[in-house]
Amino acid sequence: MSLLFVPLFTVPPTDTELLAHVANAPNSSQGRAAQAEFYRRHAGYLLAVIEKRCGRLLGLASLSVEDLVQDTFQRAFERARTFDGQGLTDSERLSRRARAWLGAIAQRLLADALASPREIADTPLLETLPSDAVEEAAPESTELAAVVAALGALSEREQDVLRVSALYHRVGDTHQRLPNAVTAELANRWATTSENVRAIRSRGMKKLRKALGFAEATDAEDR
Repeated sequence: MSLLFVPLFTVPPTDTELLAHVANAPNSSQGRAAQAEFYRRHAGYLLAVIEKRCGRLLGLASLSVEDLVQDTFQRAFERARTFDGQGLTDSERLSRRARAWLGAIAQRLLADALASPREIADTPLLETLPSDAVEEAAPESTELAAVVAALGALSEREQDVLRVSALYHRVGDTHQRLPNAVTAELANRWATTSENVRAIRSRGMKKLRKALGFAEATDAEDR
């Protein structure tokens, strides 16, 4: 994303005001300056967070950190009108909210990329493979081939739920619950209930473990 900052603002605008400029006149000089300033404020943070938390998943989705950052800002500017600053005036609190919003956009873009039938999806089971197995595995890797085959045996709905679940997996946490909003979105996508989404996730994980020869997990680990 090539954005040149044009100092059109005499008083530093808030993030809410910047996105309002983008939403109202994205192609005007003020709109472009607002995009550049918003990018300047948050790009470094988003780059660092994505690199730290999503490195392996990006490799599986054939994306670079820079690709996802650029795609995230592009989507954010396209949907600038949807940002809700909740009337916050404190710049630090508003910055945290803007970054959380960008993070949610990045997660959805990555989930969509992983949902492509041509890509290999990550699952918490991959935590048990060698540290370099995901990023450097050759096509003939028996471990990776086994995971891909096991995923392919699942239904489309089970694969989707597990791909999204992988984005929220917390290493070492025995209580792997999806955020309620994410579960509700999956339920809406598949015309079912949140309770059934949790059952689909648990069932899918049990099938994967059985196919790959892993021991059964506790109920807390599957929910």
